[in-house]
Amino acid sequence: MKIKILGSGSGIPTLGKNHACVWINFSDKNIIFDCGEGTSQQLLKNGLDKAALDVIAISHHHPDHVSGIFMVLQLLHLQNRTKPLNIYLPEDIDFFVKMLNYLYTFPTKCTFKINFALTSEITKDIPEIQAIPSNHMLGYKDFVRQNNFSNKLMSYSFLIRYNSKQVLYSSDLWSTKSIEKYYPKTDLLIIDALHPEPDKILEIPDKTDARIILNHGLSEKLEILISDERFEIANEENEITL
Repeated sequence: MKIKILGSGSGIPTLGKNHACVWINFSDKNIIFDCGEGTSQQLLKNGLDKAALDVIAISHHHPDHVSGIFMVLQLLHLQNRTKPLNIYLPEDIDFFVKMLNYLYTFPTKCTFKINFALTSEITKDIPEIQAIPSNHMLGYKDFVRQNNFSNKLMSYSFLIRYNSKQVLYSSDLWSTKSIEKYYPKTDLLIIDALHPEPDKILEIPDKTDARIILNHGLSEKLEILISDERFEIANEENEITL
């Protein structure tokens, strides 16, 4: 299994960093988890354009995790890709397709077929991947209800198991509670180091022997406190092999 963080930035644009995207390769499949701004250039840089990419899986519909998908689809169309592409979305596929139509990126006019499914259903197609519901969007609950919006408040972390190795990509979290039970058997943990309580991040090395990569920025307290050698800061140049 090969892993590379193609986008490690937070929701605030940062010079030298792309927005959220993690590439994983196993069993001859090239999968990207999240597709923030800058992903299309990263695909070109890493030879993942044209027919190389198999799956895009989106954790939640914040712009820094999904805004790059429009340029990725345009890139692949203009490259005359013919291989089908599977896209997993956390909610409201019909609305997303309408957005593509609004941007004149008509799925029915693409040179390749796009197969849409919900992120929650990814295990049915790819048994090695488990989508773990998270609490990241629940802070919008009252606002969505009061305004009668259709948002479903869905967000996910991802667990990937292949050849006795396990990768856990948290994506964005307000609390680590939903993923903590997976720590002990995890070999590589890519953890949101911006949103969760810093104390919950700092105690992770006591719960796992995993390689721990701090992703998506750092909270102010973590910047001050982190000295443990088992923590690494996400680097968009490093490829990891498990």
